Amino acid sequence: MNKINLKLMPVFLMIMSLAIVVGCSQDDALISVEPPVAISFDKASASVEVEETTTYDVVVSTMNKSASDIVVDLVVKTPDSITSASLYSMTPSITIPAGASSGASTLSFSHSLLEFGDEKTLEVGIADSSRKGDVILNEERTSTTIKFVKKCTLNDVVVSITTDDYPEETLFRIYDVTTNPAGVLIYQSPTYDDFPEETVTQQLCLDAGSYAIVVYDLYGDGIVGGGFSVSVNGDEVVENTPVTGANAVEFFDIL
Repeated sequence: MNKINLKLMPVFLMIMSLAIVVGCSQDDALISVEPPVAISFDKASASVEVEETTTYDVVVSTMNKSASDIVVDLVVKTPDSITSASLYSMTPSITIPAGASSGASTLSFSHSLLEFGDEKTLEVGIADSSRKGDVILNEERTSTTIKFVKKCTLNDVVVSITTDDYPEETLFRIYDVTTNPAGVLIYQSPTYDDFPEETVTQQLCLDAGSYAIVVYDLYGDGIVGGGFSVSVNGDEVVENTPVTGANAVEFFDIL
């Protein structure tokens, strides 16, 4: 039978005690580790009708609050055709304050540079530089898409033009004839080079008054199989009208 060396018993007990203490300390350390902070945009998409003072808050939120401020860098994913025109402005980062669950960057719009009916799309993402320390991205919403369009606060006028095989010959003008029978030019469309044999629409925002629309065929032989119409606030005020020569003229009133 093996005999227990009683002289070594205190050393054995001391080693066992240290192992238990170390094991508990490691468990305690693991339990006290803070979970990562996952951030994402509050909305995947939004639509905004822009008036002169319209703003929109782009919100980034987190599921669990942080003990310190979180700075979220933003990146614009929209083509240069939108950004170069200075159609909007916003701060390039969002700060989520310590103890808060969200932060925002205020998006403002250049009302005077927008055209009625011409909807723009702005896509904003969370930059990779935002991955700092315990901050990670919630892959559910790492970008947000904001569609914005200039809101008409007067009368919504829609001109519909149906082109023929030579759309580069077609354009129209709107004249205000309320006080001047000769008319004051208030809008001229481009030619419709890229839209052969299609119906294209142009939205305008006009005050009450009397107006004339002149649709031109620059070659002078008319829009074969095509024509135009005008609606005001959803009601047709100029029914489908052909253009058989160099131009066609129709008048309409907005009450």
